[in-house]
Amino acid sequence: MTDAASGLLTAGTLDLFSQKTRDKILATSLVLFNQRGFSAVTTASIAEKSGVLEGTLWYHFRAKKDILSAHIVLLQSVFARGNTKSDATDAATIINGIFLSYDVIWDFRYLLRDDFNIALARDSEVLNQVTIINNFLDQWTEERMHHAHASGLLQFEPGLAGDVSEIILVMGRYWMDFSHKKYPSMDGLELRRKGLSHIFTVLKPYLTIEAKSLIFDRLLN
Repeated sequence: MTDAASGLLTAGTLDLFSQKTRDKILATSLVLFNQRGFSAVTTASIAEKSGVLEGTLWYHFRAKKDILSAHIVLLQSVFARGNTKSDATDAATIINGIFLSYDVIWDFRYLLRDDFNIALARDSEVLNQVTIINNFLDQWTEERMHHAHASGLLQFEPGLAGDVSEIILVMGRYWMDFSHKKYPSMDGLELRRKGLSHIFTVLKPYLTIEAKSLIFDRLLN
């Protein structure tokens, strides 16, 4: 069942989907791509899990790559919505933005994790879309590190921002796959929270006292 309680997708992303057939296909395929990888999922399995005929899926999406393109548009939409205050300088808003951004990476992680060079070798346009969104999130993460430093939440030599942001990106992209194997009894919500706590463990040596307090409160709620 794809709902917020399952932990498969967060509430912010689920709000994007209605009960219309196209949205059901998008939500179901997003979960399946995250769990199995884009190349391993067939349109037949998406249709079956969505409760529709495969012909109905093709009516809305001519090919699997068109579902991927629709996911990219959704990612951009939800990311923009969650970062309307990205230039804020108060600690609470910055910390909240980090949590929201992690949710987006969690929900669309297959786009950031999978290697599409083979699957999309004959479609340079869609492959370019994937490359652009990955490059954007890489750059955004490093910029957030600099912004948090300038706002007094992180204390480190500026040259470390790139290294630390790369560690965070690796954890955001691959944590789910690793964690499912190591903690098979944990549900999605627990794994997502644990992933967040690991990210902040990496940041802990650089966090100010105020930032640590805000993060601790968010992790408990």
